[in-house]
Amino acid sequence: MARTVGQLLALYLATQFRAAAGVGLLGRARSKSSSAGAVSDDFFNPTWAAPQLTPKQFLIISSPSEKKVVYTEIKNFKSTTGRTFALVDSGLSDPRGLSFDGTRGALYIADKSAKKIFRYSVTVSESSDSSSLQLQTSGVQLCIMENADTSWVNVDLNGDVFYTDETKNTINKIPLETIDMLSSGQSSSSQISLISLKTSSGSMSSDEAQVYSIYEGSVNPQVTAPAGVASDGARLYWTNSVGSNGSAVEGLAKPHQEEGKSYYPSMILSNETETGYGIAKSSKLVFWTSDDKGRGKVNGVTPTGTTFSFVTGLSNPRGLVWDRDQTLYVADQAAGAVYSLPVGRVMTNAPLAKSAVLTGAYGVAIFGEFDKAWTA
Repeated sequence: MARTVGQLLALYLATQFRAAAGVGLLGRARSKSSSAGAVSDDFFNPTWAAPQLTPKQFLIISSPSEKKVVYTEIKNFKSTTGRTFALVDSGLSDPRGLSFDGTRGALYIADKSAKKIFRYSVTVSESSDSSSLQLQTSGVQLCIMENADTSWVNVDLNGDVFYTDETKNTINKIPLETIDMLSSGQSSSSQISLISLKTSSGSMSSDEAQVYSIYEGSVNPQVTAPAGVASDGARLYWTNSVGSNGSAVEGLAKPHQEEGKSYYPSMILSNETETGYGIAKSSKLVFWTSDDKGRGKVNGVTPTGTTFSFVTGLSNPRGLVWDRDQTLYVADQAAGAVYSLPVGRVMTNAPLAKSAVLTGAYGVAIFGEFDKAWTA
C-alpha cells in the first residue's frame, strides 16, 4: 500500500522502538469481569517508548487448552493493557487456527476436537464508559463445516474459506456461496457435499451447499499431512507437518488441470525444514512456523526461492498472521505468548517483542481500522 514520507518515518521509528522497549514482565492476576468480557488470568506489563505509531488494531488469539478465543487492543505491536478479554468463551472444545474476514466482519475458527469450522460475526464498539474500544460477537455460532479433521483455516479476499484435513490428507475450499447459504438458513452443515474439484465443473447447484477438495494427497506428492493454509485470492499456500516433499508449497486458488497429470499442479517453495505449521503471505514473502531439529522457528522464503530463518529459539510456534504492513505476529503455544517481529525486509535474528500473553496461545488474527467491517 502507498505510504507518505511521514508514515514511512513513523514505521521506521516504530521498528527502532520495538527493539528498545523491552518485552514487559509476566504475572498473574485474579480474573474479574469487564464490559469487554471476562479478563484473562494471563497478563504482562507492557512498556512504552513511543506515541501511537500504528493504526487501531485488535489482536485475536485462540487457546485450545483454555477452550476460548480472546482479544486485546494493540498499540505499537503490543497489548495496550497487557491483558486479554474473552471474545468466545463457550461452545468451543479445541479452538486452534483463526482467520478474520475484515470485509464481512467474520471470524473463522477451526475446532479440531469437534471436527468443525465455526463462523462468528464480530463488531467493534466503545465500552460503556466510552474510555476504550471492545470487540463482541453478534448473532449465533454458525457451523460451516462438519467432520473436518483440521487445525487450520483461512479466508481470502473473496470471502472463500480454505482448510486442510489431516485425515483425508486434502486442501479444501468452502465457497462464499456455500457460506451465504448456510448463514441464510437455506442449508445446514450436515447437508454439505464434499466433492473433488477434478470431478466437478466447479459450479454449485442452486439448491446444494458444496465444498471442494482441491489438492489431494492420494494423487499429489506435495500434499503430505497438510497443516497451515493461506490464500491471497489468486494463489494458495500450505505447509506439510511431515514428509520430505516440501514444508511450504504453492498452488493456485482456482487451479487448472494440466494435460497428462491426474492432479492439479503445485510447486515446492521450500523443503528446508522438517515440519511446517502455520503459514502466512505478505506482499513479498511467504512465512511459516516450524519445529526444525528441536528449534522453534519462523521461516521466510523469497520469490526466488531463498529460505531465511527470521527467528529461531521459539518453543512451539504455531499460528501467525501478517498485519498487511511490515509486521508479523506469531503465537508460541508452549511459551503462552504472541510475539511480533518486523518483516519489511529479509533478515535473520529479527527482534521480537512480546505482544500479548495467553496460556496455550495457538491461532492469531487481526481486526484493524483499515478493515471495512470496522465502521460497518
